[in-house]
Amino acid sequence: MAKRARQATLSKGRASWCVIFRHPVCKAPNGQTLRVRRGLGTRDEGAAAGLVEQVNTLLSDEAWWSPARRQEAERLFDDRVVRAFFDDMEPIDRDTWTERESTLPLPGGKDAKDGYARMLMVGTTGSGKTTLVRQLLGTDPKQERFPSTSAAKTTVSDLEVILADGPFQVVVTFFSRDLVRQYIADCVSAAVVSAAEKMPERDVRRRLLEHADQRFRLSYVLGTFTDPAAADDLEDEDDEDDVLFELDDDPVSDEERHELRSRLDGYMDRIHALAVEYRDRIAAAADRLGIDLADAPRPEREKLEETIEDEIVRDEHFQTVVDAILDDCESRFELLSDGDISKGRDGWPVSWRFESSNRKMFIATANRFSSNYAPHFGRLLTPFVEGMRVSGPFAPNWVTSDRPRLVILDGQGLGHTADAVSSVSTRVTKRYQLCDAIMLVDNAAQPMQAATYSAIESLVASGHESKLILCFTHFDEVKGDNLVGFSARQNHVLGSFENVIANIAKSHGRYADRSLRSAIPDRTIFLANIQKQLGAGARRTRDELQRMLTAVSATILPPEPVEYRPVYDVANLVLAIQQAAAEFHDRWRGVLSMGSRSGVAPEHWTRIKALARRLGVFKQDEYDTLKPVADLIRILQNHLSQFLAQPLGWHPAMPPDDDESHAAAIDLIRKEAFTRLHELSRRRVLDECISGWSDAYEYRGEGSTKRRARSIIDLYSTAAPVPNEMPGPDANEFLNEMRSLAFEAIEAGGGRVKGWSREDVSAEV
Repeated sequence: MAKRARQATLSKGRASWCVIFRHPVCKAPNGQTLRVRRGLGTRDEGAAAGLVEQVNTLLSDEAWWSPARRQEAERLFDDRVVRAFFDDMEPIDRDTWTERESTLPLPGGKDAKDGYARMLMVGTTGSGKTTLVRQLLGTDPKQERFPSTSAAKTTVSDLEVILADGPFQVVVTFFSRDLVRQYIADCVSAAVVSAAEKMPERDVRRRLLEHADQRFRLSYVLGTFTDPAAADDLEDEDDEDDVLFELDDDPVSDEERHELRSRLDGYMDRIHALAVEYRDRIAAAADRLGIDLADAPRPEREKLEETIEDEIVRDEHFQTVVDAILDDCESRFELLSDGDISKGRDGWPVSWRFESSNRKMFIATANRFSSNYAPHFGRLLTPFVEGMRVSGPFAPNWVTSDRPRLVILDGQGLGHTADAVSSVSTRVTKRYQLCDAIMLVDNAAQPMQAATYSAIESLVASGHESKLILCFTHFDEVKGDNLVGFSARQNHVLGSFENVIANIAKSHGRYADRSLRSAIPDRTIFLANIQKQLGAGARRTRDELQRMLTAVSATILPPEPVEYRPVYDVANLVLAIQQAAAEFHDRWRGVLSMGSRSGVAPEHWTRIKALARRLGVFKQDEYDTLKPVADLIRILQNHLSQFLAQPLGWHPAMPPDDDESHAAAIDLIRKEAFTRLHELSRRRVLDECISGWSDAYEYRGEGSTKRRARSIIDLYSTAAPVPNEMPGPDANEFLNEMRSLAFEAIEAGGGRVKGWSREDVSAEV
């Protein structure tokens, strides 16, 4: 039986014959034996069959099941066979930021003399931050639609834009084939489950075309079941006579749209066939277990469904549906007629680069990778994009001087969280150090949300609050009988910010209060109707935007030298570390339904399972709102921040009470600690626990939810143990690492540690 399971088979692929086999060593994202499907680069069935026999030779002899045998295999077997068998045993860790940087470097930075300011855009989903980016680029909201906006989660990848002379340039990096395939498998699985439970057909279709986290939408690539001109997710409500020149020389024809719909119908037929089998298996399993499906409580149904779902995912019929959709998706890259595409060793696109002096052509081409415009569904590549960097002579239409020397970093929104102790994603926080200005965009028409509060506290705790520029959009919607005139509406909006300042000051001290309040006169911006082109009548908003650019430009001015140095006693740090570790564990015990005093709501078992897969298989440090690495960074930094805010003394003397040197000196140290915490937290929670996360994901069957939760608690106990009066080796190691980190941050930030030296800390560690 095992031998048959390892036999390679031949499969008809999109462009050539493929080999399919279960790898004897490597594991798949679902925790099971890895199913490998590789193109053989030939349409000759006889030649392909010969290559399959070579794969079977490798599968039949365990002596070949080691990456150390690759070089020898290259002398005896076809190169296509060697790659198919050995590539997954030697995974490649990609750094997509470095890939974009090597192709199109960002100007500006800490020591740059080019006058460029780097600005990071931060804000909740729907706050208008990408609409503000449009204003800064001067792109037409009706015709160019770059970058894309909508009321939903539109910005799902990193976008970096350089306002520069010269031709328009773009480099795009893509998600890996494995990750894209897993997204597709999730969508197919969700559709099968929905069909098996006899949900309405519209829900089955939606689950196929839109991933549960709303960041991967197959409809952009495969088309839709309805007329896209009537789709309700069009990015703007446009007048019928708007002229769009996006991709207008290569539209989706009626014939092509009919073909897209036909393929989707074919996928749905196969999904419904799987659903019938799924439904029958549930009924048979329920009979064996004596479960009455009509009256079974939800926990029992969920356990049963999880077991059957795992069986379906391992089913070859399910895998062939996923293969077909993945092939269909990959074929969309062949529609690119411009630019240079680079592919990885598995043939999947890694990056794409394009350059043009024609603005219209450039934006039309680049929009294939960023657009959400429904009439072009079926040809877009947006869901596969991990990051996109653009450079060109963009400029605001309202600018009154030379083009701003500006780099704009935009990304996914913060999301709408229910509590103020949520963590900001590491995708955002690790960029604080790279930027000169951090533009926090918030909707003026509603009170400040928890996610915005978390972002501001994150800036304070990390020492980056001096970079904060607060931009209130939708100011035209701030109305009320008691709000007469601009100043009254302005004060009304600032009242919400004042409440945030007061709450943050309770934890981070009066210097935080003073620093945030100093932002109000010059670094709070109020914008109205920025979704439109701003004519001469929009004088106030144009003036506010000019004031915003002035504030951004000022952030690259060299800071005043710090004359006073804080002095600390690191012995006082132990309590802060102890409290931070205890808070981290208490929060996650609540998330995992393991008992907690924090009041954190437990997460559904399917989300915990998805988190374990995301970390253990894809080596990503978060899943949606579940962010263990970001949580540890936030909690440790908050407690470190409070410790750093109360130095033992100052050198050479205590600064005057009204001197800003207090905050400036402490912020330098906070920044150093924050940067170091990113490396420490990721290493301890993720890198050193990969196998543990993978094991936690693999739990199946009755009781798997509790076993998975206990495993994750054990991982956290190793990654961030709570120091106590009699700490063990793990706690001692963690405590010494944190003390060493604090010492190095204090020293690098210009502070001093009473009675300690680098040699003392190194000796302890």
